[in-house]
Order: sequence, then structure tokens, then C-alpha cells
Amino acid sequence: MLVVGGSGGGAGPCIGHGSSSNIGGLATATFLVPSGHPPPGRASIPSATLTPAVVSCSTPDASDASTRLAATGASAAAVAALFGTTAVAARSHGRDHGRWKRTGRTPRLARTSAEDSLQAFQDLGEWLIARGATISPAVGVTQDDATGGGRGCAAADNIREGEVILDLPLACCLAAPPGAEVMLRPIGTALEAAGLVADDAALTIALAEERSLGESSPWWPYIRLVGEPAQTFPCLYAEGDLEELQSQPLEESLLALRQAVEAIASFRGLPIFSVAAALQLVRSRRFGCEMGRFMLPLGDMLNHSFQPTCVWEKPVLEGRQSWRLVAVRDIQQGEPINFCYCSDPNHLLLSTNGFIVPKNPFSRIMVKPKDIRHSLLAVCEEEPGASASADFVRWRKEEIERALADFDVEEDGPGVSMFLVGRKGAGTQWNPLWLNLCGMAIAKDAQGPHWSQRTGGCEEYLSALERASWGVFRTTQEEDGKAAKVSGLTENQQLALQFRLEQKEVMAEALSSFRQQIKAAATQATLAGKA
Repeated sequence: MLVVGGSGGGAGPCIGHGSSSNIGGLATATFLVPSGHPPPGRASIPSATLTPAVVSCSTPDASDASTRLAATGASAAAVAALFGTTAVAARSHGRDHGRWKRTGRTPRLARTSAEDSLQAFQDLGEWLIARGATISPAVGVTQDDATGGGRGCAAADNIREGEVILDLPLACCLAAPPGAEVMLRPIGTALEAAGLVADDAALTIALAEERSLGESSPWWPYIRLVGEPAQTFPCLYAEGDLEELQSQPLEESLLALRQAVEAIASFRGLPIFSVAAALQLVRSRRFGCEMGRFMLPLGDMLNHSFQPTCVWEKPVLEGRQSWRLVAVRDIQQGEPINFCYCSDPNHLLLSTNGFIVPKNPFSRIMVKPKDIRHSLLAVCEEEPGASASADFVRWRKEEIERALADFDVEEDGPGVSMFLVGRKGAGTQWNPLWLNLCGMAIAKDAQGPHWSQRTGGCEEYLSALERASWGVFRTTQEEDGKAAKVSGLTENQQLALQFRLEQKEVMAEALSSFRQQIKAAATQATLAGKA
């Protein structure tokens, strides 16, 4: 399954919603407290979680010590076993872990080679094991997992259905300090407008401040591997990028998110870019359950698939205190180790994770009422609807404007939209209101026969539906196809074009399928009338 876009390579999940509860003893990130702000409930990581220790774990034996390679699908990308030695204890953090490029308070990782990336994976694996994690020897890493998601994990050996691949205790998972969400109440309005819950904002601050510490952060092995997020939606975009999406609901949502980033940065005294980068990582990688929101080192490097090879088992409040990754089927050597982030349509995937999935079975087209209202009224001015009496034309216009009235942004918030059409199961589903209004557009009077009952009515209706539906787009499929072939496009321009093309693909499928249904129904009715 091709994934367009991503977040720093190996885009991670956005699982669950969780609650604001915090459990004592969890590994939390350090909150740096700027002057003028009270300290949060916990200002540092519990020392017990920082002490390297040799623990019982699943570690490769001598026969697994050498690096193994396996083909990954058609791309034949190499899969390297996560561990190259049998060492268990975490390595010293005093070594040179690579160079930072510093911009103000915010360090940025320099680009690393594939070999450096593998070393970072191995360092993180050993760091996790020293803190109680269990990692199967069959976990491998690859620069291309054959799904289009880029860097990720793949099987370095065969894995059986039901096998536990990863077990990450909560002490290995980065979380915000308890009470941090309460501290953010002064900027609650900005967070609410962006649809950003306080728990995610608190985790964003925690991650931003840990990233600002560079190698001195106790979370360095994780921060080093994650690196910089992709400079793409939802948090990182340039002026003009939003217009490229040609989706006002998305534009409003992402603009509100930027305003929330500015509010967080101002409140905590952090650079805007560092908050935006951290939020980009949090939105695409954080996991949630009833015990809170977490960043899962290594676990969030797995890529997405609607046909996953694995599933996550969440921690249990009164039971197991770990995130556990389990194989849902036998996984052959070289196959990707992935899971399903969610069953979201592409506009939500783009606004949360920063990528889209072509042929997404859950894709839908969301619009502002004014967009389809203007398109439909334009069709009303064409034949056969244009031949209606003046009184009927006036009544019809009033009815369309009433049915497709604008939302109250002040009351409903930015990004609110209405469903037009989308994929569902093996087919598509239309908003019935839209189908009825398109029938009204070709009516000449209120007492005349239904379009399905008059000669040529089916074709008139289908033509009106097609013109009105395609009218919601600013560009055509052909124009977008040509634009996608232009060289020098930025990542966001490419992502926006892929989004637009995929939206139009959904529309084309839906119109074609509906035309076939109407024609089949008309033929059946004709045959029944002759019988």
C-alpha cells in the first residue's frame, strides 16, 4: 500500500484518545520551566528509569550476532537484524552520536547515512532492553519496507502468528508530567479551536523541550533515531501551501493548528519551529489509552497498512503495564512489520499524520455548503431547469439556500464541513440530500412528473449530478495530472496534488457507479412495464 508523505521517515501512529489521568511511576519527560511559569507536577524523570540495568529480555543468541539480509518485496530493500551483538546493557551516552545543527535553542539533526541509521536503531534497541523492554530477535530494519512508507521495520526471520514482537513497559515510553494539561488551561481556547486536546499539547511541550537538550537528554537514543519531521502538513508548511489543497475545511483546520502552535510557543517561551516540529511528531506518532498519551520508542517507527501484519495490545490499568505488539498472522522473512494506525479517510490522515493513502477505502469528500450551493445554482441556470417559471425558480433557489446554509464558524468552529460522497465497503455512498437537490435543479415546476418518469429524464438527472458534483473542484483531473509531472515541486505541493487527485478519483468512481445503478434500474423498470 503506497503511502504518500510521512513524518521523518517511518511515520508512526496516532492511536486512541486516552484520558488525562497520569499513573505514578511512569517515565515522563523533563519540563523546562521558563521564568514566569510555575513548575508542573513533575519536573524530572524518576531516577529509577534512568539507571541502566541488565534485565530479563529476549536477545539474539550467538547464532544471531551477524547482520542478516532479506529481500523486501519488489523493492528488494535490505533488512538488517536490529542487533549486531549480544550485548544487553545500555551503552554509554558519552560517545559521539552524530552532529547537531543548532538554530537558536532548537537543535536539528544532520542527515545520516543508512549505516548511521542502522546504528541508531541498534543503540535504541539496547537502550530499551536495558529498561525492561522485550524485542524479538526477528525484528529488522529497512530503508524501504515495500509499502511506500520508507524507513521502517521488517522481519529479519520468520515470525509466527500470535508471537509477541515488542513489549514496551510504560517506563520506556515518553509522557508528559502529571498535571501538565492543567497548566495549559490559559490557552485552552486556542487548543479547542484547533481540535487539539490538552494531553497532546502537554506531550508536545515535553518532546520539544527534550529535543532542545540534544545529547544531554536521557531520551537521546530515541530523539536521535526519530530525527527531524518531514517539512509537510499538518504543522510545517509555507505561505500558499494551504491553497494547493483546494479544500477549505482542511485549510481552516490547519490554520487553526498553526495558531495553536503559536499559542503554545508563546506560553512556554519556546521557538515556534521547535513546537511545530514536536507537534508534527506527536500527531503522527503518539499512542493513547485510558492511562494517557505516550511516545513509543521503536514502536512508532512501524509503518501503516490497512492489511497489517501486527496489532498493538494496550496497557491495562489494573494489569499489564506495557504496550505489546503481536503478529496477527505468520510473517515471512523480509515482510514488513506494520499495523493499522486507524480507519480514517485521507483528509483526516493528512491533517493528523501528514500522509495520504491512495485507494484509501475510507476516503470521502468533505465540502463547505457554499461550494456545492454555488455549483448547484449554476446548474439550475442551464436547461432543463432554466425553463421553469419565475416563481418556481425563486422558490427553488430559496430551498437550495436553506438546505445548504453556511455553518456558523463562531459556533461550530473552523474546519466544520458536510459529507458529499465517499467510499464505503466495496462501493460508494452519496449524501441523499445532494442527490435530491440535483433532481430539484432540473425540475420545471413542483407538479410535474419526477425525472425518472419522463422521457430522457434519467440522462438529464445524471448530467446535472455530474456537472454539479465536478463543480466543487477548482481544477480538473487532467490539469492536476499535468501539474504533478512538473519538476521542482515542494513536498507539500506534491502531497497536495496527490490529495486532490485522490479526491477526484473518488468522485469519478462514485459518479460512474451511480450512473450504472440508475441505468440498470431504468432498464429493469422498462422491462417490468412490458411484461
